Amino acid sequence: MMTKLLKKQKNSEGFTLIELMIVVAIIGVLAAIAIPAFLNYVKRSKTSEAPGNLKALFTGAAAYYSGDQTAQALIGRNIASANNTRCLAASSTTPTAPTDQKHTLDWSGDAWQAAFKTLNWQVSDPIYYQYAIVNSIDAAGLCGDGSAVGTQVYQFNAVGDLDDDTETSLFQLAVGVDSGNTLYRNAAIYTEDPLE
Repeated sequence: MMTKLLKKQKNSEGFTLIELMIVVAIIGVLAAIAIPAFLNYVKRSKTSEAPGNLKALFTGAAAYYSGDQTAQALIGRNIASANNTRCLAASSTTPTAPTDQKHTLDWSGDAWQAAFKTLNWQVSDPIYYQYAIVNSIDAAGLCGDGSAVGTQVYQFNAVGDLDDDTETSLFQLAVGVDSGNTLYRNAAIYTEDPLE
């Protein structure tokens, strides 16, 4: 009976060292594949901010361009210049340089804000990117100009550095004026190194 018990204990000793090393090697290979894929997934999720904000800038620009802009003071009756349309915002850039950390924009009192507020774009949530309005025809504040038909009038940019290595990514949306004198945008957003 004792010999049977000893034989049973020998057969149920556990895993051998080789079996454990094989399991460790398999886990190492899976981790080597999964960790970079996970980090890229996280970066891709961060990039979703840029296209949404660029589209919001375009929406604000289109509304401002086609809307009536009225002078603050009283304008006499029957004066044709009472309302202005086809207005463009000035070029401007948000002040904080892009990093891998989110930052909140301070909307109190700086000159850069005027153009963004004109386009009704004022984010309160923390953001990763630095945004820019580039007025392509240098006619900020000009209203009623029909000479822009068929040309690019804006370029909206989002510049990011999601891995904080000084190499930046660029998301860019070009905006022009069509023959109906309304703003339109490229169907797709141009990108350079989106995961940088």
